[in-house]
Amino acid sequence: MDSTDIEISKEIGQYLYGIAPKDAKTILMIAALSLKGDVAQFEFYSNNGIEEHQFYNKDPGRVKLFELAAAHQRFLVTNNQPAWLRCEFMVNVDLDTFSMNFGYEDCLFSSLR
Repeated sequence: MDSTDIEISKEIGQYLYGIAPKDAKTILMIAALSLKGDVAQFEFYSNNGIEEHQFYNKDPGRVKLFELAAAHQRFLVTNNQPAWLRCEFMVNVDLDTFSMNFGYEDCLFSSLR
């Protein structure tokens, strides 16, 4: 059995796979979460092997993604890790893998770079 943070991460990956364009080979979610975990913003990108596209989460159950991100942040805090404020979550569809990079500064999105 995987640890709680891995289980949450797998759920995030499955959620992203479900909302991404069907031809996506990689999926990127950029999440910004408040220090308290009560406010979030998300950006979504997919790459089909030829070009990258931004897409939008039109899933009526999108609150689930917010709940998963907040649960991940809380899990790390309860395990004496700092609260991340930014997370880049990448899914490689072909390899069935995911990776996460955390940021601990104010929430900046790629469109603001």
